[in-house]
Amino acid sequence: MFKLKEVKVNYMIEPFTISGKPSFSWCYENGSNSKQESYQIICSLEDGTILWDSKIINSNQMTNISYEGSSELPSRSVILVKVIVKSNNNEVDYFNTYFETTLKDNEWLGKWTSIPNNFNGGTLYFRKQFKLKNKEIKKARCYICGIGYHEFYLNGKKVGDKVLNPGVTNYDKTLLFDTYKIEEYLSKEDNVMGVEVGYGWYGDRKLLLELYIEYKDGEIYEDHSDCNHGWWVSGSPVLDNSIYGGEIYDARLEKKTYPNWTSLEFQPTWANGWMYTILTQVPSGKLTPQEVNPIKVLNEFKTKSKNIIDKTHIVYDLGQNMAGWVEIKVKGKEGSKVTLLYAEGVKEDGHVNQLNLRSARCSDAYILKGEGIEVYSPRFTYHGFQYVEAILEGDVEVIEVIGKHVHSDIKVVGKFNCSNEILNKLHYMAVITEQNNQYSIMTDCPQRDERFGWLNDVSSRVFQSNYNFDMDRLYNKVVHDIYETQDEEGCIGDTAPYYTGGQPADTTTVSYLLLALSAYKYYGDDALVKKEYEGHKKWVEYLLTRQKDFIMDYYYYADWVPPMTLKNSVSDGIFVSSMFLYWHLITIAKLAKICGNCNDFEKYSTLAKMSKDALNKKYYHQEGYYCNNTQCENAMPVWLGICEDDNKELVVKHIVKDIIDNNYHITCGNQGYRHVFYLLAEYGYSDLAIKVLTNKEYPGWGYMVDSGATTVWERWEKEMQNEMHSFDHPMFGSYDAIFYHYFLGIQVDGNGASDIKLHTYVPDSLDYASGEFKTIKGLIKVNWNKDLNNKLINYEYDVPTNTQAKLIVNKEIISLDGKKVQGNEFILDGGKHILKTIL
Repeated sequence: MFKLKEVKVNYMIEPFTISGKPSFSWCYENGSNSKQESYQIICSLEDGTILWDSKIINSNQMTNISYEGSSELPSRSVILVKVIVKSNNNEVDYFNTYFETTLKDNEWLGKWTSIPNNFNGGTLYFRKQFKLKNKEIKKARCYICGIGYHEFYLNGKKVGDKVLNPGVTNYDKTLLFDTYKIEEYLSKEDNVMGVEVGYGWYGDRKLLLELYIEYKDGEIYEDHSDCNHGWWVSGSPVLDNSIYGGEIYDARLEKKTYPNWTSLEFQPTWANGWMYTILTQVPSGKLTPQEVNPIKVLNEFKTKSKNIIDKTHIVYDLGQNMAGWVEIKVKGKEGSKVTLLYAEGVKEDGHVNQLNLRSARCSDAYILKGEGIEVYSPRFTYHGFQYVEAILEGDVEVIEVIGKHVHSDIKVVGKFNCSNEILNKLHYMAVITEQNNQYSIMTDCPQRDERFGWLNDVSSRVFQSNYNFDMDRLYNKVVHDIYETQDEEGCIGDTAPYYTGGQPADTTTVSYLLLALSAYKYYGDDALVKKEYEGHKKWVEYLLTRQKDFIMDYYYYADWVPPMTLKNSVSDGIFVSSMFLYWHLITIAKLAKICGNCNDFEKYSTLAKMSKDALNKKYYHQEGYYCNNTQCENAMPVWLGICEDDNKELVVKHIVKDIIDNNYHITCGNQGYRHVFYLLAEYGYSDLAIKVLTNKEYPGWGYMVDSGATTVWERWEKEMQNEMHSFDHPMFGSYDAIFYHYFLGIQVDGNGASDIKLHTYVPDSLDYASGEFKTIKGLIKVNWNKDLNNKLINYEYDVPTNTQAKLIVNKEIISLDGKKVQGNEFILDGGKHILKTIL
C-alpha cells in the first residue's frame, strides 16, 4: 500500500519553533514497491489563505524540500501543510500536518529581569497574576528565555515535561528561548504564571518572557516580563543549585508559599519575602528559537539492592550507570535531613567512591517538612551514577529510591540483536552511554567536574551515533556551537561550547566537518553544510598553516588513552595529527562539492592527493606497515584511503598479527580502534573482531562486560584508580557501528540516504543477527539466520517504499525472492525480499 507515514518540518514533527524558511521531508509505510512519481506541497493559514503551492512536481524527492513561498511567513502563526503524492501506479495519498512560526527578532517587548545577585544562592521564583476575559481562547503561547535553566508553571501546574531547559550555549553569542503551548493550563479569568530559574551553565538567573493569548474573536491579550508591573520575585526552597555541586532543598520553606507559589490562594508580599522584579544587564547573545531536542526524564531504574552500613548510611545500587538523578520517598520529623551522594562505584568499606568526581560535590540534600510521605527529586542539576548513598540526619526513614534517567529526547532509530549475548550487551552499553551524554551537547561524561563537548571524542562516536539515533537537530546545534568557538585566524576550540582544552583544537577534531557531512548523508540536510561551510573552510585553511609538506607541527591528544599495558600501543602523535589533516582535506572537498563550489572541490582534492603522496613517502615501509607499526598507525591510512590499493591487504595483515600477538586485544586509543574494527570486518576478519570484543581478559570491551559494566568506560581498568576514570564515556563505543555496517550490512550514502547498500558480512561465529535502521526515507530491516541442517543461510531484507537498495552478496546464491539469479549485485525495490545462500 502506497501510504505516507509521517511528514517532518525542519526534521521535526509539528514543531512550533520555526523561523525563516522551513524544509519538508516525509517517508512511507513499508511494504510497497511503488515509487513516488510526483508530489505537491500546499502551505496555508488557518483562514484558508494559501501562502505557497508548489504545484505538482514530477519528482521522487522526499527529503529537505525547501519552502519557496514568495512572501515571508507571518510570525506567531499556525501554518497548515498538506502533502499530496502520486505513485507510478496511479495511487494517490495525502498527509495533513502543521507547524508554527515563532517571534521575530524585533518582536521581543519583554525586559530582562532578575534580582540582586546577593539575594540568595538558590533558584528564583518569578510570578505574576493576570486576568483574562471570560470568552473562548483560540491559541495561547508563552515564549521564555530563562537562563541558566528554567521551569514554567501556570496555576499550580508545571507546563510540559522538559527539564534542564534551555540547552547550553555560548551565552555571549546564542540564547535559546522556548515556546510553550498553554491553552490547557489556563483558567477562564484569574490566572497565575510563574517561572523558576536556576543557575545552570550560565551561572546567573535571568528571565525574559512574552505571553500571547488569542481569543476566537481575534482579540489578543499579551503580557511581558518587566520590572514591577505586577511581577514579583523571591527565593525558593531550593537553597543551592549547580551542575557540579547538586541541589539543596528545604521543604519547610514551602509553607511560606502555601498551598502553591503559582496558585491564586497565595499572594506574594514584602512581608513573606517577595519583592518586585528589577531590570538586569541584557545578555549579549542572539535570541534564537530552541530547535534542539529538549532534555526530559525518559526512563527510570528501581533500586536493585541496598546496603545498610549503619543507621545513618544506606547505599543503594540502581543496577545501571546512568545520567540524571534519583527520586526519593521519605517520611520523618520536620527538620530531618537526607543527603544523597552520587557515585559510579563503592569502596571496600561499602561507602560510595567519589574519587573520580574530582571537585564536583555531586550531592543533593532534602530537608523534610514533616508532613506524611514526602517525595523529592532535584531539578536544576544532574549526576552520573549507579550508586547513591543516603546519609540520614534526625528522625527520618527512606521508603524508596528510584533512578531517573535524564537526557535529550532523541529518538532511537536503530536496533541490533544476535546470537552472541556479549555483543548484545555491548550494543546496549553503547546506546545508553551515548544517551547519558546527550545534554543538548555531546558531552564526554556525565559525572565529574567536566561534562564538556570534547570534539576529539565526537570524531569517533559519530559513527555509532549515526546508526543509533535521529541526530539531525543535535548535529545542527553542535556544528554551530563549534563555529562559535572560532577565532579570527580560523582556530576552533577543543570543546564546544568552548570551556576548556586548546585553541587551536587538536587536529582530531575532524568532527566539526564530519557532523555536517553526516547531516547531509543521513538526513539530506545540505542547508547545514551550506550555512557552516565558510567556518569549516576557515578551520582547514588554518590547519594548512601548521604543516610542512603535509606533516603537522603540533598535536595534543592524538590517539588518546591507549591501553598502556599492551605491546606497541602508543602511536606517534605527529603521524596521527597528519592523518587527520588528510581526513580534513578529503572531507572539506566533499562539503565543497555539496555546496556546488567547484573551485574549492578541485583545490582540496588536489591538496588531499598531495597529502596522500607525502604521507606514503614519509611513513610507509616496504615491509607493509606505517610509521612504528602500531595498530592505529596501520589502520588509519588504510581506512582513510591513503594506503595504495596494492598494499592494503599486507598492512591489514600486520594489524591482524599484532592483535594476535597481543592475545586478541586492540592496542589503540579513542581514535584508532574504530578504524581497526571497520578494517577487520571489511577484509574478512569479522570473527577476529568478535573475538576481540568478547575477550574477557584485561584490557578490552569483553573485560568491561565481565566486570559488570553497564556503560562504556573511559579507561580500561575496573578499579577506580585515579581522578580521570569515567565509567560512562562514549568515545570507546563506536565498535557498535560495525554491527550495523557489516553484520547487518546496512550502508547508506549520498544525499539523505539516497544510496542504500545491503552488504551483509556473515561471521562464522554468529548463528543469527537481526536489526533495523530508520532512515529519513523509511525503515530498513535485516534478518538472517543459519540453517545448519541444510547448510544454508536465510536472509530477509525490508526496503523502504520509494527507495531502492543495492544488494551485494558474498556467498553462493541459491535464490532471490524464490528465483534463481545470476551475479552477486542486485537492485531491490521497496518491500520485503528473501535471499538464500549456501552456508
